[in-house]
Amino acid sequence: MSTTTPLPTSAARPSSRPGSRPTTPLRRSNSRSGARQLSNESFPLNALEPQFAELSDAMATLEANFHDLREMHDSISRFNENFSAFLYGLNLNAYCVDFPEAPAGPESYARVARKEAENRDEEGPGGLC
Repeated sequence: MSTTTPLPTSAARPSSRPGSRPTTPLRRSNSRSGARQLSNESFPLNALEPQFAELSDAMATLEANFHDLREMHDSISRFNENFSAFLYGLNLNAYCVDFPEAPAGPESYARVARKEAENRDEEGPGGLC
């Protein structure tokens, strides 16, 4: 009596993918989504209409914010250009105009300190004359 050993089922049928797992059957939809499908059979994306409306509102808000940001950028750019022109004018003025009353180094500060000391000596100990 010869006994044959049954071969495992995976060895009996060749599979297209080696070591593949069994597939999961399709999930059943619940009753609410089925009712929604029946009412919106004409166009399936009608169920997403509230979300698309919210997205549209958010995009409009984003566009308005970017518009405000662009206006602010333009205003700051204009200010920077005008202020840089003002600073350039001050620099040219300082380069071209001689200021004889400006301090010319440490000796001018020493001269001012001597004059203040002389003025205090002339006023006397009583302070103001």
